[in-house]
Amino acid sequence: MFPIDASSIDKSLPVPVGTQLHGLLSYTLAFGDMAYGTKLPSVRQLAAELGIAPMTVSQVYQQLRDAGLIEMRQGLGAFTVRDPRLAVDDTQPINALRGDIEAIVGRAEALGVSTMELVSMINAQAQLRRPSVGLSMVFVCIFEGPGRDYVEQIRPALSANDSMQLVTLESLRQPGAERDACRHADLVITFPHREAEVRSLAGIEHVLALRFIPSQHTRQNLAGLDPRTRVAAVTHFQEYIAIMRPSVREFAPHVSDIRVTWSSSPDLKEVIAGCDAVIYASGADHVADLVRPNVRCFEYRHAPDPGALENTLAPHLAELRQRRIAREVGHEAAVVEGMTPA
Repeated sequence: MFPIDASSIDKSLPVPVGTQLHGLLSYTLAFGDMAYGTKLPSVRQLAAELGIAPMTVSQVYQQLRDAGLIEMRQGLGAFTVRDPRLAVDDTQPINALRGDIEAIVGRAEALGVSTMELVSMINAQAQLRRPSVGLSMVFVCIFEGPGRDYVEQIRPALSANDSMQLVTLESLRQPGAERDACRHADLVITFPHREAEVRSLAGIEHVLALRFIPSQHTRQNLAGLDPRTRVAAVTHFQEYIAIMRPSVREFAPHVSDIRVTWSSSPDLKEVIAGCDAVIYASGADHVADLVRPNVRCFEYRHAPDPGALENTLAPHLAELRQRRIAREVGHEAAVVEGMTPA
C-alpha cells in the first residue's frame, strides 16, 4: 500500500489541505521509490484518515492523473504509474550484454580495478575505435542554480561529444529560444512530476523523467542533528509544505521538534527566531540571510539517482545513438545510390 503520513497535513496552516495533499503526494510519487502498480488508498479511505472531504481527495487524484503520476483503473482505484517505455526490455541489444558486463566487472574487482577505472578504460577504448555520436540534450529545471549542479552531476553519464543546455520551466511558458531548443534536441530531461508539464509547454514527446533523491550532503547534515534541536523546515512553494516534516524525519527520525513554513510566509522570521537549525528547500536560498550566525542552516538539496543514471538514462542514450547511426548510414547509402549511374 502507498505510504502516506497523515500527520503531515496541518489544518492549522493557512494553506488549503487540498494544496498540501497534492504537494505531499506529487513529491512522494516523483522522488519516492514506489514500484509500478502500487495501490493508493481509496478516495473515501484517505479522506477518512485525513479528516477531509472526499471531493478534495478526488480532485487531487485527478490532478495527479493529469500530471502522469498515477493511473485510475476502472473499479479498482488509483495506482502508481511509470512510463512503460522506460522499463528494462531484455529484447534490446544493449541488454544482451548484461552477462558480459557482470563478468568483466567481477574480473576487474578481483584484480583490484575500481568500477570508475574500468568505466574510464572502456570509454577510452571506445573513443579509439570510432568517434562517438554526439547527442544534443536539454535539462529543464525549476531553479537555475541547482539546475547547473544537476547538469554537472549528470554529465559523467554522457559522451564527450554530447551537449546539454539548461533551461528553466518558467522560460518554457512563453514562446522563444528555450522552446525551440527543446524541440530540436535529441532528448529533454526533467523531473518526474514535471514531465507532463514540459511535454505540454514545449509541444514535444521526447522527454525523459529522471529520478532524483536527497543528496548525500543533505542526508549527512540531517543525520547529524542533535535530538534536542528545534528545526525550522522552510519550503519555497506553499504546495510542498506538507512534505517538509516527513522529509526531515526520513533522515533525522531522532528529531521531534519540527516547525514548517514557506519562504514568503508572514511568520517566517518568527519561526526562524524560535529554532536552533533551519533547513530550506531549493529556491528558498534567501532564507539563509535571516538566520542568526550561531544557528545551523543548510539547503535540502537533491541529486540525480545514480541508479537512474545507470539503468534509465544510459540505455536510453545508447538507443538514441543507435538510431542516429542507423539514420546516418541510411542517408549515406541513399546519397551513394543517387550518385550511381543507372
